[in-house]
Amino acid sequence: MSDWDVIIVGAGAAGLAAAWAARAEGASVLVVNKGLVGRSGATITSGGGISVAGQTLISLGLAGDPDDTEEKFLNDTIRAGSFVNDQHLVESMVVNVGAELKVFLDRGNKVTVSKKPPGHSSGRGVRIPGVDMQRVMTQAAVQAGARFREDFQSVGLLRHDDGVVGVAGLDRRTGEVEAIHGRTVVLATGGTTSNWRLRTAPEELTGDGHAMALAAGAELIEMEMLQFLPCCLVAPDIWRGLQFPWIIGPQGGYRAWLLNRFGERFMANWDPVRMELSTRDMVSAASATEVLEGRGSPNGGVYLSWAHLPRDIVDNLPRHSPSIGKDWRWEGFDMTPLVDQIRAGRAIEVAPAAHFSIGGIRINTAGETGVPGLFAGGEATGGLHGGNRLSGSAGAQILVQGSAAGRSAAKAARGNKVGAPAQNWAYLKDRIEAPFRRENGVVPLEVKQRLTGLAEAALGAVRTGPALEKALAEVRDIGATVVGELSSRNRDRVWNRDWSDALEVQAAVPVLESALLSALGRSYSVGAHQRHDWKGGKPSALHHGFVGQVGETLAYHSASVEFPFLSPASP
Repeated sequence: MSDWDVIIVGAGAAGLAAAWAARAEGASVLVVNKGLVGRSGATITSGGGISVAGQTLISLGLAGDPDDTEEKFLNDTIRAGSFVNDQHLVESMVVNVGAELKVFLDRGNKVTVSKKPPGHSSGRGVRIPGVDMQRVMTQAAVQAGARFREDFQSVGLLRHDDGVVGVAGLDRRTGEVEAIHGRTVVLATGGTTSNWRLRTAPEELTGDGHAMALAAGAELIEMEMLQFLPCCLVAPDIWRGLQFPWIIGPQGGYRAWLLNRFGERFMANWDPVRMELSTRDMVSAASATEVLEGRGSPNGGVYLSWAHLPRDIVDNLPRHSPSIGKDWRWEGFDMTPLVDQIRAGRAIEVAPAAHFSIGGIRINTAGETGVPGLFAGGEATGGLHGGNRLSGSAGAQILVQGSAAGRSAAKAARGNKVGAPAQNWAYLKDRIEAPFRRENGVVPLEVKQRLTGLAEAALGAVRTGPALEKALAEVRDIGATVVGELSSRNRDRVWNRDWSDALEVQAAVPVLESALLSALGRSYSVGAHQRHDWKGGKPSALHHGFVGQVGETLAYHSASVEFPFLSPASP
């Protein structure tokens, strides 16, 4: 089949929800994925939480708080986002997530309900392990008749006039550069966290969809907003980014102590009541501030210690976590050597790790980007969570937005012409092949490492104006002088990692430039965006920040936040 009604880029839960919904509308669907389906993406690494209002849970036959309404869920989400949310997106998630969860239940899947997940005013946390969620969604999409293409690295969107008519990319298995034509495209490519050195997410989340959307004429929103997870390991390299200390520490409710290099419990300066059990964003900001002000550990983190606890308490930690085995195995890792250090009374080095992209492609509740034929959903999009994300709301977002984008794309495909010629195919093909043709030039991996270092230094849990300005200048210089010199040392077309790295660098540069422009455009601290050089307290007014492509350059603009349901002045 040469032309598809709907092409979906990304096979995580958002992409699979889109595939399922598009097939229900009668559309032919092709899902293209950079890696193997079910073996790549963020869904399989997630805890699988899905937030649903208590009354909705009861209507589905689950244990829920009868006093917990959709309105309370909406209010919690907006307050957690520091009122920077697109409140219409919040309403859509809150109102529609119950119907999406029902699909899981109707297929006989078992779920558990949390008594009170962090940040929520009620027990609305439904847990479906990420691996199970991926399996259920994949089976449903396959049974619905969606087709799949794995190991296809999407790089650009095919254009006809002002609309999108397909995807261009590299087939990693054959080494061929191909154009896949379709009437509509849904971007479900996940976040951008792979552009940070210390991260919890898989390595393929480089922001490919964001870069493709920008080039096609869509806008990005709140790109400076990135959620960090505190207390992740910084060393050794094999464990770098693992959140295991957070689980057997503050997230598990255990009173481990965060210390700077002087042995001070610095959380007393930030939240003297909750201390280390404070919110994720506050613990992240506090830890990053200690490092920024010169009180960090040797590897750029802070210390986490259980030394004040009796040995038998430490020995019993895994018994209260379903994700940790009694032999200290967690998500395939044997954590015994680390636990032995803890038992010996040693502190371990931890730091905030890039965890979830709050900002992303700008959409409306139908998943429309404003570019004809282009839709998006899930972590690739921004606006819903505002300045910060509640636990479990990623799962709710993925299901609701993925389904909405799939339905909208299928309906739009009915009116689109078949086989509209791609006017930019020659340009995209040349751009994709250029690094392979260039035998001598810049090593892509070295540029990736340079970019992740810039992101870590300037776009961490705490930012400063001078660091942002310096990083922006360097990223722009890389885009102007280095990207065009990227070269593949490997001369084989099949499974060429150098070539793939070069294409990911092409995407990472505009993504990071967008984040830096947005961070500079928001001079005040709000939500996950904490400016160390902001001393003004709460800002007098809030704005949305947008980045779009104007000619060959990226431009930033802002607009005041609207409050249709809840305002900062509300009680």
